[in-house]
Amino acid sequence: MASRDRSNGARLDSANFCVLQVQLSGKGAATCTSPQTHFVTVDNRMETLDFVHNNLDLCAKNILKLIRRKDDK
Repeated sequence: MASRDRSNGARLDSANFCVLQVQLSGKGAATCTSPQTHFVTVDNRMETLDFVHNNLDLCAKNILKLIRRKDDK
């Protein structure tokens, strides 16, 4: 996937992208099961980071879709 920098200086720091650590656990999962940890790369614009923060459930569903597709292959 390609991307271009559209930040016009609205980044948190000089990096173009940042890595977020996401821990996924099933609803009603037993306490003995450990959550899955995944790392997601997103662009470093405040607008994107705010969207991810405000829509964590949607982002987690998208990560699960990607994992399932990867496992199906």
